[in-house]
Amino acid sequence: MKNFKKISFFALVLGWIGQIITHIILSNLVANNAAGGETGMVIYWSSFFILIYYGLFILIPSKRIAGLSENIGILGFTLLSAIYAVIGFTILIGWLFLVSWIWFEVFLDAFICGLIFGLTFHLLWNKKRNELRQIHLLPIMTLPVLFLFIYLHALPRFFPAFAFNIVPKHVRHDIYKQTIPKFKVGDELSALQDALPGEFEFEGCYGRQGAQLDDFQYVIEVNCCKIVRIEYGPKQNTGFMISGKRLPCD
Repeated sequence: MKNFKKISFFALVLGWIGQIITHIILSNLVANNAAGGETGMVIYWSSFFILIYYGLFILIPSKRIAGLSENIGILGFTLLSAIYAVIGFTILIGWLFLVSWIWFEVFLDAFICGLIFGLTFHLLWNKKRNELRQIHLLPIMTLPVLFLFIYLHALPRFFPAFAFNIVPKHVRHDIYKQTIPKFKVGDELSALQDALPGEFEFEGCYGRQGAQLDDFQYVIEVNCCKIVRIEYGPKQNTGFMISGKRLPCD
C-alpha cells in the first residue's frame, strides 16, 4: 500500500480540476458564461466536500480500491469509479439536489471527477507506482492551489478577454471594473465587444446598457457603432440614468 496516498490524492485532484473545467464548458453552453452556471459556488463547496469524500470513500477503503484496481481492467475500474463518486456525492450532499433536475450538472461534475480519478489511479497504481517514491506529497497538495491561482488571478490579469466568460461571477465583475475605464466616448463598439466578449451585442450598432455590480456601476450608450456615452464609478444607491436618442449616422 506504499504510495497509495500520493497516487489517490493526485488522481482526485486531477478529477476535481477536470470537473471544474467540464462545469465551465457546460455553463458556457447553457448560460453563455461560467458565472451563469454558479461556477464560484461549485468551486467553493466542491473543494470542501472533496476532502471529506477523500477521507471517507478513498482512504478508509484504500485496500479495497487498490485491490479492485489490480484485478479489474482500466475501462471497468474507471466507470466503476465514476459511479462510486456519484454515490458518494449523493450520500454527502447530493441528496439535497434530487428535488429538481435543474441541478443535474452537479451530478455530472461528480461523475467526471470519479471518471478522471479512476483512469488516473489505475494507470499510476499499476504502471508508475514505483516511480513515485521520490515524489513528496507536499508538491501534489499544492497543485489545486496552483490551478486556482492561474484560473482566478493570472488569467484574468493577463488575458481578461479570454477569461471573461470562463471565470466565476466575482472575478468577472473585477474584469468589468478593469476594462470599462479603458474606454472613452468615440471608441469603436467592436473594440469594446472584443474586450468583453458576449456583452454589448447591440443590433444595428445602437443600444444602451448599464448595471450595478458588487461595488461598481456603469452605463454605456452606443450609436453608429461608436460609444457616445460612458459613465462608471463606485456603486451608489441609485444607478446611472439610461437615456439617449438614436441619431442618424453620417
